[in-house]
Amino acid sequence: MKQQFSLRASVCLALATFASSSALAAGFQVNEHSANGLGRAMAGQAATPENASILATNPAAIGVFKEAEFSGSVSFIDPKVDINGSVNYALGGQVVGAAAAQEDDIADVAFVPSFFYVAPVNDKFSAGVGVFTSYGLRSDYSDDFEALHFADTAEVKSVTFNPAVSYKVNDTLMLGFGVSATFADAEISSGVSQSLSPILSAAVQSTIPATTSIFKLEGDDWGFGWNAGVFWQPTEATNVALSYRAETQLELSGEVSSSITATLNQPGSLDLNFAAITELAINQKIDQQWSVQASLVFTDWSTFEKLEANLAYGSDFLIKQENFDDSWRAAFGVTYVLNDEFTLRAGYAYDDGVVTVENRSLSIPDTDRHWVSGGLTYTMNEDTTLDVAYVFIDGREADINKTRALNAQGTFTSTFTGTQSATAHIFSVQLNTRF
Repeated sequence: MKQQFSLRASVCLALATFASSSALAAGFQVNEHSANGLGRAMAGQAATPENASILATNPAAIGVFKEAEFSGSVSFIDPKVDINGSVNYALGGQVVGAAAAQEDDIADVAFVPSFFYVAPVNDKFSAGVGVFTSYGLRSDYSDDFEALHFADTAEVKSVTFNPAVSYKVNDTLMLGFGVSATFADAEISSGVSQSLSPILSAAVQSTIPATTSIFKLEGDDWGFGWNAGVFWQPTEATNVALSYRAETQLELSGEVSSSITATLNQPGSLDLNFAAITELAINQKIDQQWSVQASLVFTDWSTFEKLEANLAYGSDFLIKQENFDDSWRAAFGVTYVLNDEFTLRAGYAYDDGVVTVENRSLSIPDTDRHWVSGGLTYTMNEDTTLDVAYVFIDGREADINKTRALNAQGTFTSTFTGTQSATAHIFSVQLNTRF
């Protein structure tokens, strides 16, 4: 068995699923921390301090609030990601097996909550704290998926605690700074597919049932970072903002297990960095009812160059070069104050994918996305508002072409060729109140 599956190959088969993307944003980024922002596809978010949720994007802008404010939201995310392709096996360059590999709905539904509280301290300073998530993914293939050795389960859950302060330099300029503590938990696994089982069993002259675990890693870690922002009001009708959230570095430590290679049953870890995010945003008031918002967001995904597995009783192994590209996201939104009770919003965004065909993962393949959204705010009384939003995300159909070595010598390989299509629906509701 050790001749058929080396330690390096087994780790590679499992962790290759990890560098996958959310169906919602580039890489495995999550934007669902503001219902009012989602109503305009997050356009101009860093420059539009409508409630306390602005803290997640721009800590400087919390300085505009004259009273303490609380915002709490929950977003329901319903993605649909389908895989359509085939897998083949080659030994010494000769094809020894092939099978169709199709799966629907590999991404699970999710609820994403967030909470924010901000308050003025004095005429110059304001402070606040937010609890939200900026990164996460979940994909899960059924036992019948014929490329299970490429991807089985991949899950990353994270929560960020972000206290921040804002300083009012003068009547038009505010500066903000925050620190963040992020807890992340991950599970990554791969297994033997139906078509791979008889090939392996014949090669090692021993029965290896389908769904046998090739590799599983479970781990968690705390990471720390910071964020900063500038909020400028050159005129009463114009807000301009620049914000930055620094990279968070994590070493997810836990347990490694395998039903095939006994030497893999040991403590292990995976290095993972949450990419830095920069946003340039504007909110322009046209008259008493109309305003427009726009933003350009840059995510520094190019720092995510490789996956590396660290085994407690072994060496560090380079799993594969990821070579993510930097990501750009452009968004445009419009806001209309209908009357004293209702404010309406709409928006569009184009979200650039971070991978090429050569680097696209099978878990939830990354691709370019179009966002179309709408939302409204209902003013319940002078201190309390309710935001609701709906977003439809349409991902461009993407090609996938992945090859994996299944033995140490590289003479036994498997190739998956196919396409991925993705759409998603997001429903979000948020309550805001001031004290």
